[in-house]
Amino acid sequence: MTDVRHKVDGSTLLARIHRPDRANALRRRTIHELEALLVAAEASEPDSAGLPGACITGVVITGGPKRFSAGADLATLTGTVKDLEFDDALEQLCHRIIHSPLPVVAAVEGACFGAAVDLAWACDAVVISEEARVALPSTSLGILYNPLSVARLHSRLGSSTLRRLMVLQQELEGRELPPGSAEVTPPGAAASTAVRLVQGVSAEGGAMAATKALLASLDSRARFDPARWQVEREALLASTARREALEARRASITKEKRPQA
Repeated sequence: MTDVRHKVDGSTLLARIHRPDRANALRRRTIHELEALLVAAEASEPDSAGLPGACITGVVITGGPKRFSAGADLATLTGTVKDLEFDDALEQLCHRIIHSPLPVVAAVEGACFGAAVDLAWACDAVVISEEARVALPSTSLGILYNPLSVARLHSRLGSSTLRRLMVLQQELEGRELPPGSAEVTPPGAAASTAVRLVQGVSAEGGAMAATKALLASLDSRARFDPARWQVEREALLASTARREALEARRASITKEKRPQA
């Protein structure tokens, strides 16, 4: 029995957290299974994860209709420094998502608490039900949340929202999140909307990977070196893949302009 179920919809991998008896809470096994699926999707070939050979061009991570995830499974934590192992595993998964060459979107229905918030907002976009509930109860559990996670959430949710979640311990509905931090949908529509969002992407793989790497570098506040990115930019401009993508786009425009019989 796995913690994560998956299926392929066209060229999109749908990874669904499936631990209904534990409110989809995350344990290290869940995290490792999500990471293995992402690695398999990036490889786009048959492997131990059981993905088909069709090329995967995007990933959607979701949970159940009533809860995305209750966060870290408290039954697996010790209440000691050893719990840093869970934080390290989650941060490794988030790092993998951020630096993946594929677009990754989270689809959130119901409860999205604690570590699940970090997982969702590590993705390129979050599609969330207007009635979904987001909470970060770290201070009530007597912990200082992973500083790397807090920095990322501070950037993606904003300081005032993060203070409401962490300092005031408020539980916010999807409709209450700041504009731009998530795409809000009616209840029950998050997963289908996320799949359509990913399937609407049309990008050459090398260009997508380079763009995501540049954005990740800017998010990390690393020293920006335009010369380093110019080298990659010129390599892409001179690539066969880029010329093929350009010709395909030209052909598509020409077809659209042809008069209808």
